[in-house]
Amino acid sequence: MSHQFEPGDERGALNLVDADAVRRGLASVAQGGVIPLAQPIRAGAVPIAGMRTEPVHYMTRDGGDYAAGLPERPGFGFADDGIMLACHGATHLDALAHVWRDGVMYGGFSADEVTSRGAKRCGIDKASPFVCRSFLVDAVPEDAPSLQPGTLISVDTLRSALAGCDPRPGDALLVRTGWPQLWRADPSIGTESWPGLDVDCVEWILESGFALVGADTIGVEVSPSTDPTCGSPLHIALIRDHGVYFLELLELEALTAVLATAGRREFLLVVAPLPIHQAVGSPVAPVAVV
Repeated sequence: MSHQFEPGDERGALNLVDADAVRRGLASVAQGGVIPLAQPIRAGAVPIAGMRTEPVHYMTRDGGDYAAGLPERPGFGFADDGIMLACHGATHLDALAHVWRDGVMYGGFSADEVTSRGAKRCGIDKASPFVCRSFLVDAVPEDAPSLQPGTLISVDTLRSALAGCDPRPGDALLVRTGWPQLWRADPSIGTESWPGLDVDCVEWILESGFALVGADTIGVEVSPSTDPTCGSPLHIALIRDHGVYFLELLELEALTAVLATAGRREFLLVVAPLPIHQAVGSPVAPVAVV
């Protein structure tokens, strides 16, 4: 299946998440349990890429201000705070303007549309929430806690894990590698290499109609790239060429355990990006409803 939409489109595969896709997601709920899929926003808690900054949380008003003499309104005191956070420095959704090749991004728009002020085309503010059915693939062997950095996840692994399932256009696919647990146990392994999808997964993902692909790693696809001509070939083939969204740095341990116990592979996925004007990504706090 080719994800091609009207000329000038800036929503990409979100166009596939129609009313039927939403109802299909709602119908996948069996128990009513809600499982958070976001990793904690705290410095040192998440394996972010090297060019991105750690989150900084700060208080702008707290109990110490009142102790130091700040007048309190009658019967009312309050605390306030702020955060500095890289849009791709926590669990996040990539905008379609996030990547390009040869100066061209999704929809044929020029990379010049992304300036120091942000993305004039295909920014995250053009993306609406995902409410859809999702499938989980646990790519970790039973005798291992996680996949090792650089491990390829082939299309055969995905097909085998979802044998008997019937993905439809507008569904989502999440893949567990266990890599964040490996990193937390030994941060010295760094954030340049992680397990992920091989390039042979692209056609099957498109044929299945997935609107979103997510993983518990920094970049969904394997790193380093196995393609000598492209540093991130799946980002180009799926995001740029077909408008498929990437959901990265997920927390999938609890969801994996719940679905394994129930003998299930599908659930309702809800992902709402922040409408950050002209941003090329957004922190998110996705939830799975099982």
